[in-house]
Order: sequence, then structure tokens, then C-alpha cells
Amino acid sequence: MRKTGDGTSEAYPRAMPEGPRVYLDHAATTPPDPAVVEAMLPYLTEIWHNPSSIYVEAQEAAKAIDRARARIAQLIGAADAEEVVFTSGGSESDNLALRGVVAASTRRGKHVITSGVEHHAILDPLEQMEREGVAEVTVLPVRPDGSVDPQAVEDAVREDTVLVSVMHANNEVGALNDIAEIARRVKAKNARTVVHTDAVQSAAHLGVNVDRLGVDLMTFTAHKMYGPRGAGALYVRHGTPLQGQILGGGQERRIRAGTENTAAIVGFARAMEIAAERREADISHERSLQERLIAELPRRVPMLAITGPRDVERRLPGNVSCAVGFVEGESVLLALDLAGIAASSGSACTTGSVEPSHVLVAMGVPEELARGSLRFTLGRMNTEADVDRLLEVLPGIVQRLRALSPIPATEAPAAWAPWLD
Repeated sequence: MRKTGDGTSEAYPRAMPEGPRVYLDHAATTPPDPAVVEAMLPYLTEIWHNPSSIYVEAQEAAKAIDRARARIAQLIGAADAEEVVFTSGGSESDNLALRGVVAASTRRGKHVITSGVEHHAILDPLEQMEREGVAEVTVLPVRPDGSVDPQAVEDAVREDTVLVSVMHANNEVGALNDIAEIARRVKAKNARTVVHTDAVQSAAHLGVNVDRLGVDLMTFTAHKMYGPRGAGALYVRHGTPLQGQILGGGQERRIRAGTENTAAIVGFARAMEIAAERREADISHERSLQERLIAELPRRVPMLAITGPRDVERRLPGNVSCAVGFVEGESVLLALDLAGIAASSGSACTTGSVEPSHVLVAMGVPEELARGSLRFTLGRMNTEADVDRLLEVLPGIVQRLRALSPIPATEAPAAWAPWLD
């Protein structure tokens, strides 16, 4: 994508579109809850001191971190608060889990298993680790709905498998994985294999319990649950081999050096508390809007395929992903933005070309259809009126874009049939 002389992108408007906005991108980030901001403020304005120092103000900051760690550990079912290691967010936690386990392993051969639909914070480091020659990676295929078959994971486990990393809920299509069953099968086949799950999306919506999941490592972060950006965590079960990757201080049990972001950590804990308190109401609200969109979008827009599980019980609450034939997702998103709707796509816009979503491709969605991927993710503040607005403007946008295409959008190719059913 080319940049203009003033550093802005040609593809995006230079000014914020006017009028009321509809935000449908909660899987990307969420607005901080006012109660979270309130909890953070004293640690930005009064107790801003370095928690590693010995004077009284610094120790107040250290105590706040200890309280937050204990509360978060309680909310995820950890046996010990020290099993919660704070990081800067989900990407850092994922990288720490992958590189930390492989680096700590003393076994001959370092085999890692993952799936083809993981977040790039998993796939990119593993690809680099393979290039570096420090790990051998098996990337498993997935079912057409984007979920991972536990049997496939079990079959891939070997004597030299040091780590299995499978996400709890897919960030793009919302598919939920049976992590407890995956962990059980992995441990039954090779008890020394470490099991990691990226629970960034599920911790925000469904809650997670590390013992029920049976995992050794778990990634989660604050900004997906109405908390601040810049605060994440990696759950590390006691006894799990893990070598720190950011060195230079004794913080976080020498696993992750760096002065802690006290305010963000306090906000993280408060956001998790609120999520736990509101969970049933949030799930009910988001699933109601989600079901309506899943039902109505294919009716309103010809040749639109819902991607991911159709059964909302097997799908992340609030997640509605789809692929629209004969358009590019990025073009639809720009038109939606101008109409006052913020959403996202699984496509990656790089060097002037739009690559199809790696998640949809791994699911078997034809590339031409996958290029039209869209993701609408609902949150606490969304309303029926927001859904009405999307359903009102999207059909016209797609129709206009198809009219501009040199390829006539008259009949879907036969290969699209399974996805348009």
C-alpha cells in the first residue's frame, strides 16, 4: 500500500468521518471501561513510582501489583499468584511461550505443533525459529469451520515434541477449540510435552480456568476485555520449563525484565473482575446480536458466505465473520468507514496487493472468495440499531463495488457452493 507525502495511506481517509459512529471491531480492541480508568488513575497521578525501589511510595506500587496478580490468578483458577507473569500484551506472551519453552528444553530434537489458523504472534515466531534451525514445526490443518481436531493433534505428537500451541478461540472466525481434550490427549501420549493456548479472545468473553483446560501456559491480555493496552500476561504452571527472553532485571521471577506498568496492571485486574461480573449478561447480549447478523447477512447480500461455526454455542460470542464474493474486503471496509461503521478484514494489505486471510485459506475457502473476508465483532455497547445500520448500508456498498468490477458478479463459481449453502 503506497504512502502519500504526508505519511498517510492513500487507502484511508485523512480526517475522521463525521456523524455518529458504529464500532464493530471489538476483537481488535475494546474501549476502556470507565471503572477501569478510575482504578488506574491513582497509579498515573500519585503512585507512579518504580515498584522495584525500596522507599514507601514504590512499595505501594509493588503492593498494587501483588494485589492485581493475586486477583487475576484467582480469576483464572491458578494455584499460585506467582504463576501469573505480566507482559506488554498477547504478542509478547505468545513469543515468550514459544521461544521460552524451546530455549529451556534440554531434549534432543525440539518439535513444536501448532495449527494453520493461529494468530500471527504464533505463526511468525515459529516460522522464524524454523529458519534459525532451533525448532521443527508441524502446522496442522483444520476443519472447514476453523476448529482443530484433537485427534489430529494427538497423532502429530512425537517423542521429541516439546510444545503444542493451539488457540482457545480463533480471533477471525470465532471457532472454539476443545483445549481440555487436546491437552488430555497430548499428555497421555507424551507427558513431557508442554501445552500452550492463546486465550486472548476467550478470556475476554467466556472466562478461562487453567486447571479445567489442563494447560501449562496460557496467553491473555487486558485490551480485549475493556482494559488498557500494554498489559498482558502469560500463565506459567509451576514446573514448566521456560527461559526468559527479555533480560536485564529481576522482575517477574526473572522471566520478563522491565519496570512494571503499575497502572495498566491494576487496570487489567479490574477489567477481569468486571468481565467476570458481567459475563452472563455480556454473552446473552452479544449472542443475540450475533445470531441476527448471521441469519440476515446472507439474505441481504447475494453470494455472501458466513465463515466459521454456524452454531453460536461453538463460536465466540459476538463474532460474525463472512466472505463476500466478487469484492475485496479492504474496499468494503473503506466504504463502511465512510458510512460511519468500523469493522475489519482477515486480509492483509501489503505492497499494493491484498492477500487472502490465512485463516480462511487454511479452512479451505477458495482464495477468490477469501479476498472478500469481513469480520464484525460486537461488544457491550452495541445495539439493535447498530445491527440495523450495518444491514442497511452493506448491501448497497457491495452492489456498487461489484458494478465497478471487470468480473461480472452474475453466478458464483461451483467451488464456492459449500460455503454459500
